[in-house]
Amino acid sequence: MVKLKRLKIHRYRNVEPCELIFSDRRNVLLGPNGAGKTTLLSLISKILRTNLSDPGDPFSIELELTFPQGSLTGTIASREPKVDRAGFLNRPSIALTAREGAYVTGEVPDFEIVLKLAYPQETIAIRRSEDKVTVQHTDSNEEWSLDHYKETLGFFGLTLLIAKLNLGDTPINVAPDLRNACRFDESLEAFHAFTATRDDISYSKDTLRPIILVMHFSEQKTTHIVPVRGVVPNGILKELELVLSKGATDYSMTHEQLAFLSEVVRLLGLRSAIARIELIDKNVHPVPPVESLEVGNLKFWFTRRDGSIFQDQHLSYGQKRLLAFLYYLDANPSFVIADELVNGLHHAWIEECMTAIGDRQAFLTSQNPLLLDYLTFESAEQVKESFILCRNQANGDRERMIWRNMTDDEADMFYRAYQVGIEHVGEILRTRGLW
Repeated sequence: MVKLKRLKIHRYRNVEPCELIFSDRRNVLLGPNGAGKTTLLSLISKILRTNLSDPGDPFSIELELTFPQGSLTGTIASREPKVDRAGFLNRPSIALTAREGAYVTGEVPDFEIVLKLAYPQETIAIRRSEDKVTVQHTDSNEEWSLDHYKETLGFFGLTLLIAKLNLGDTPINVAPDLRNACRFDESLEAFHAFTATRDDISYSKDTLRPIILVMHFSEQKTTHIVPVRGVVPNGILKELELVLSKGATDYSMTHEQLAFLSEVVRLLGLRSAIARIELIDKNVHPVPPVESLEVGNLKFWFTRRDGSIFQDQHLSYGQKRLLAFLYYLDANPSFVIADELVNGLHHAWIEECMTAIGDRQAFLTSQNPLLLDYLTFESAEQVKESFILCRNQANGDRERMIWRNMTDDEADMFYRAYQVGIEHVGEILRTRGLW
């Protein structure tokens, strides 16, 4: 599994510069409304999932990731625009839009990354140099076109892909771990995204809507299945591959074929469920001869114990969130980034969801103390890494967001109270002034 170990923020929005150390398992963001918890979750998602070419604000960060074959450390910063500042500010039509820290949108940021591989033992330095990406390691010094960093795999997927290309057969591919690491929202945005159709104009988060490309190569007699957009569960990809290998054109999958859907059936007390994917578009390319199918428009149908059938849109609020979260987990083998996870969920479902997270590294927020009761701690050091304290602080006429880990003293104080076993986790945090 991939883990985000450390994040150092030099500049991002109105965040006070800070360095955060993360636990390999549960990381809970605590603080009042408006203290930046969702902002931090979104930043983590952008770091893991995208190339950060347009994060919405100027930024400069350092980070450390680990993965089974080694580790990645580095710095990433947005690029300053190359403009004549004096001439720019003297133009009355745009003078009001000029601001300190402007950056170039839609462009690959500056970066300097170091990959350390355990086997073979190798250190690889990758950095941007104007319109090139320079890759240096023991036996070579190569340059790659910047266009490599504008594809859909995401920044770190491509970074590690370059490492694989340089080292031949070294099996480095973390794209599946990073591709779907979006923020699971506090409401029904994820649910609507996963079940939206291409023609659903009421839905705006098109980047999460699942689209799969199926390519049949007639000469090689092979089929490639590629998730080209949105969040696609691994179970659906595997079952779709089996369906296509049998020459079937019905892309329906039962709960017996999809583990996450089987859990939904169990927890909702249903008889059965079916996931249906539609053919959206079909194209034939003569050279090379390939037939491409675009499939999506995912819908779920459920059967109650009395035999009545209903569609996903008729689930209750909490049922929709449960379905969306279990779908999300099946798409994310390494990470969970969830805002107010317990919203709308029965306490039994909260326990099921926390158990289902398993060994994934989780970044969670909650204003509901129920979530905190499912956390366990084995040391004060683990406590220190498991909580991120968020608050606002006035700095002159400007408000800053303060993000930090617990101090050693705060972690010791919490852990001593936790060991006594009388107070709930939420009570310990509140009565000690930590929440």
